[in-house]
Amino acid sequence: MPENALIVFIGWLIALAIFFIFIVLLRYLQYRERIAMLSYGMHPSHTRRGAGLLRAGLITAMVGLTLTIGLYPVGFLLPPLYAAAPFHFGPWLLPGLIPLGVGIALIASYYLERETFLPEGEHELPDAKAKQKRDESRQDD
Repeated sequence: MPENALIVFIGWLIALAIFFIFIVLLRYLQYRERIAMLSYGMHPSHTRRGAGLLRAGLITAMVGLTLTIGLYPVGFLLPPLYAAAPFHFGPWLLPGLIPLGVGIALIASYYLERETFLPEGEHELPDAKAKQKRDESRQDD
């Protein structure tokens, strides 16, 4: 039995490491996107305000769906007394169904939220606006 527990523990550690690597990769991509927008003189908040909400909802919903699918076979391993529900559903599916519901709620709130964009010309940084005004005043002279 200890060998099996060690294998399960190592599997969980690998899954946890993959999860953290994914989070770090997402943060790095957000950082690169922000730097690219700043280099072109655009303000990073010009994008839709709830874009992170959609991303969080999709990630949470997919984790919940994956857990639900992964825990579904537990219903077939239990004695008939515990798995008497139709389609072998039971409380062992809750760790997957709860994040699935939260993810769906986040996705729904993203689509139900009103779009809020900055007014025209407000997406540029103040330095870019000042530079543009200087260039225009030099052209007038």
